[in-house]
Amino acid sequence: MIGRSRISTFLTTATVVLFCWMAPAGAADDGAAQIAPPASTAFGKTLTEWLSTYWQWSLSTAADPNQSTVGQVQLLPLPSEDFLGGSGTPNDPFAFAGELAITLRPGTPFVLPLLTLYGESYNNGTPADDPSSFSGTTMSATLTIDGRTVLSPANDSAFTVGTTFFHPAVVYPEPTSYGSVAAIWFQALGFVSPPLSVVSDVFHMNGALDVPGFFSETFDNTWTVTVSPH
Repeated sequence: MIGRSRISTFLTTATVVLFCWMAPAGAADDGAAQIAPPASTAFGKTLTEWLSTYWQWSLSTAADPNQSTVGQVQLLPLPSEDFLGGSGTPNDPFAFAGELAITLRPGTPFVLPLLTLYGESYNNGTPADDPSSFSGTTMSATLTIDGRTVLSPANDSAFTVGTTFFHPAVVYPEPTSYGSVAAIWFQALGFVSPPLSVVSDVFHMNGALDVPGFFSETFDNTWTVTVSPH
């Protein structure tokens, strides 16, 4: 089987260093909060590199908050999600929902993955996950910040990273219950955010992940991000 990241998967935002920030395509004139252009280099890394860094941290350290910064960039945690139901089929996907409140210091950029699929290796004779077996995977998300749309199916493909191998593989602290011992590659939808300019922002994501022949999932996650010097 393959590992799945929960939008969990949405908020892994990575920050990008540019002379200017832009709203994503289709949202440039609607007053929405700005995020890093997907093709830019943010704080020394591309979006692909930031998402790889994020999952190397999350999968190898169980998202230890004491190890959640890279330089000045925060790797934003994902909420614990409740399972709401569903059978995992395209017509009746698994449904998950979660909420998380987090405080950031002023001037802190952050990285957030919205949706992620990762492949694994095993110690029980199961062949390692071949990314070609999951080539039909689709990810789509709508993200709002304080009610303003920042990401949607109209532009989310630009923020989607194709199959990327970890070098080296991310070895788990201990094998999973189904015999996986390491993550070897990932696909993800995520973004980088510059430091927030307001005291509190509410991020809300509705996302869908479909892995043909395996499972379909939907996510309804909310982050309340407060900026405080304490």
